[in-house]
Amino acid sequence: MASNMNKTYTYLDDDQSIKTIRFFGKSKKELDLKFQHFLSSQKVEDVPTVKEFVESTYIPMFLSTLRPTTAENYKSYLKLNILPFMGDLPMNQVRIDTIQGFVNWMATAKERGRKKNLNEPTITRVLGLVKRIFNIAFEMKIVDDIPVKNTLVKINAEKGTHHIPLTDEEIRKIRMQIPELKNKEERLYMALLAFTGMRTEEIMGLRWEDYNQDGKYLLVKRAVTYPKRNMPHIDETKTIHSERTVAVVSLLAKVLDSLKRDSGFILGGDSPLTCTVKDNMFKRAKLHLNIVGYSSHDFRATYGTQLRENGVSSIEGAGLMGHADSRMFDRVYARTRHDGIMKQAKTLEQIMCLNAPKTSCP
Repeated sequence: MASNMNKTYTYLDDDQSIKTIRFFGKSKKELDLKFQHFLSSQKVEDVPTVKEFVESTYIPMFLSTLRPTTAENYKSYLKLNILPFMGDLPMNQVRIDTIQGFVNWMATAKERGRKKNLNEPTITRVLGLVKRIFNIAFEMKIVDDIPVKNTLVKINAEKGTHHIPLTDEEIRKIRMQIPELKNKEERLYMALLAFTGMRTEEIMGLRWEDYNQDGKYLLVKRAVTYPKRNMPHIDETKTIHSERTVAVVSLLAKVLDSLKRDSGFILGGDSPLTCTVKDNMFKRAKLHLNIVGYSSHDFRATYGTQLRENGVSSIEGAGLMGHADSRMFDRVYARTRHDGIMKQAKTLEQIMCLNAPKTSCP
């Protein structure tokens, strides 16, 4: 075993006076590390806490530039999770073990009175915000490292529920029943959900001026979001790629043409529907169509899955659904349903029997 080493280091104190300190260890690297940790601890008072940095820098300079709904979500993450756990810590004292403890704390939130534990996708989104905050602090040279290490942090939390596509039989039956809905707004909303795969906020942002009745297409130009949970906010689309042409099939055209107006929001008139009215409308429509257990986004998942299972390429599918590239289309809609697997039964039969004796295959 190597003998102990020692080394005296010189540094400037807060009052700019020269001080010395001696450390003992087994190697020069160990001694240097101890000195660096000592210097970091001496600078604690000069480094803002996480709460101070968020309130003085992140919120006024960066949060204000985000879309309203995103900004409100981030404020919620800060208020309910980030600041209660690490708000009083100096920025340079938040390390990888702090982040791991934070993850475990969120995954067991019910133990501290929350309604439920945070699931894996939510924790990942919260960590994304923490990483953004520390990226800014790193660029401003407030911290020497970014403590969120995706490959090192282990998220042992409840798995999030994926959006579930309807079966072919379920969606076929619903599509045939939609034109018979008595309430016109239920009819419009469900037709747009079932036949276009549009995001809910895109549907709420549609105006009659966006519908080309002769060409049978819709133009997605805006989105309606609800950052204050009820009152609508007219916003840009999610990304520039979300602005797109949406083809209108014959059954959807039948619904739109029967209710066509010259101007105004397709759902709401002079102004979009409030969030409460929209949600209640969807609940009633589900009841009238005997839909149990599916969300509005599950219709988008159904649209994407049917595109995928019927041979639409990833690039084409991404374009039809308003994704920036094919990665989301591949990741979310690549999971084949029972229906999709059975559509390939004939192909599988041919593959599996290709080299088999003729007597064993049809």
